[in-house]
Amino acid sequence: MPHPLIIAIDGPSASGKSTLGRLLARQLGLLYIDTGSMYRAVALAVIESTTSESDDVAVGLLADRIEIDLGGDPDSLHVSLDGRDVSERIRDEDVTHVSSIISTIPAVRRAMVRRQRELGRRGAVMNGRDIGTVVFPDADIKFYLDANPQERADRRLAEDRADKPEATFAQTLADITARDRRDTMRVESPLAVAADAIVIDSTGKSIEEVFQRMVALVKQRSQ
Repeated sequence: MPHPLIIAIDGPSASGKSTLGRLLARQLGLLYIDTGSMYRAVALAVIESTTSESDDVAVGLLADRIEIDLGGDPDSLHVSLDGRDVSERIRDEDVTHVSSIISTIPAVRRAMVRRQRELGRRGAVMNGRDIGTVVFPDADIKFYLDANPQERADRRLAEDRADKPEATFAQTLADITARDRRDTMRVESPLAVAADAIVIDSTGKSIEEVFQRMVALVKQRSQ
């Protein structure tokens, strides 16, 4: 009996991982797992506790003992923290900030990798920054999505405009560049292109164009 299909999607911030991951999961009838949401849930747990985000040991222990679960369909992913729905709360700016800090802590990444593997074994489209290299190095299909920093900053600015009308292109680009640096230089599970990943540069391309290419590649690999 064939094992459940596992598709890994990696790439830097605002490269289209979430949008394309949801589209692909819906097309294939697979569970969609946004690993970034899991790190955001840890960040929220840190904020709501007396733990300092700079205390690597305490944050690692916290990440180990909290319960995080993902559910719902690809277009309405529900994230629960210790049984409480935090899907909306984890998108707030304070959580985003703390998430970018605690996601570099080795113990946090190890705790999340264990949980991601448990969730993914039932078959999934999983996106993140270390899925094809660390979480599921034996994934059936691996994609690495990228785009130049300027275009990614434009996308992020468009996403944030409603909630952060004061955001500027210069600041958004600086934030993305700083996040890229943290992701690629961290010791534990750095952002990297898996040797067998299909690299797609979406600079100047529409979501639909990239999606159709990904679907075609999945069909080709699955034959």
